Amino acid sequence: MKVKDVKVHVLKVPLPEPIQFSWEPLPHQDYTFSLIELEGENGVKGYSAIELGSTYKAFINTYVRPLLINLQIDLELIPDRFLQIGSWLIQRTGALEVAIWDLIAKSNQLPLYKMLGGKRKKVKVYASTGRLMDVKETIDLINDYYSKGIDIVKIRFRRNSIKDDLALLREIRKTFGDSIRVAVDANQAWTFTPPYWDRMTALKVAKELEQYDVEWLEEPLYREDIEGYRWLRERSNIKISGGELEYDLSRFKAFVDSKALDIVQADAVYSNGIRECRVIASLAESHNLEFLPHAWDPGMGWVANLHLSL
Repeated sequence: MKVKDVKVHVLKVPLPEPIQFSWEPLPHQDYTFSLIELEGENGVKGYSAIELGSTYKAFINTYVRPLLINLQIDLELIPDRFLQIGSWLIQRTGALEVAIWDLIAKSNQLPLYKMLGGKRKKVKVYASTGRLMDVKETIDLINDYYSKGIDIVKIRFRRNSIKDDLALLREIRKTFGDSIRVAVDANQAWTFTPPYWDRMTALKVAKELEQYDVEWLEEPLYREDIEGYRWLRERSNIKISGGELEYDLSRFKAFVDSKALDIVQADAVYSNGIRECRVIASLAESHNLEFLPHAWDPGMGWVANLHLSL
């Protein structure tokens, strides 16, 4: 099947109130993302989405679209033809690869997870706070999640004082007991804003988390300090996770070979796509590690990682 057309729609959704995510310096007034639409010669369309805007659209239109039009697509060629393009321009080809998978699955009249060989009908999810909120706001939000049947919540540790972070965790345990499972995200791997943790800070936090039965500590160090991740993992009993925005198999192999992670969190949209994530999942399994796809994506990107999980 040949590709007939590729379109990128940049969408901007106003937010009811400004939201400042814990890893960014300024609040968002709206939510901007790109919806990728890929049309086959049979008229079937595949979709994906990524949390990037006009620069991503320009990247696709300028560098990728001319290569895709009238191209005979084959799963064995995805995403090899576009990896170098994405690397040169610091853009992500995974969202485009997901749209190709969606197109092929629809053309075969199958849900994507069945194209991937998935058998499960449902998968357990967790909810993330995403923001640095006070105790009452956090408790209210977790209550809302729990009322919806979600009993795993990931909170953010990025306050200026770690004592304040730990005070929030203590209050969650006091309020919910063991009915809520809690994970902690430090957002240190890619963050723009302080505080910036060093190894000793990360170790101090990890040791504190051990007494609260925390599920995992996510991205406690800068992404390039792979040796630091290994060092931290050897000295604590908390599972260490990471890799949500990494791309290229060699990066994940470096983390796994270095014994730096307990949980590998590749994302089909921000990595090089579903095919690469399946290889990464197999790599993790071969080392007795967990594979837990990251999914902080616009709707279609989130759904792609859901199909990957099934």
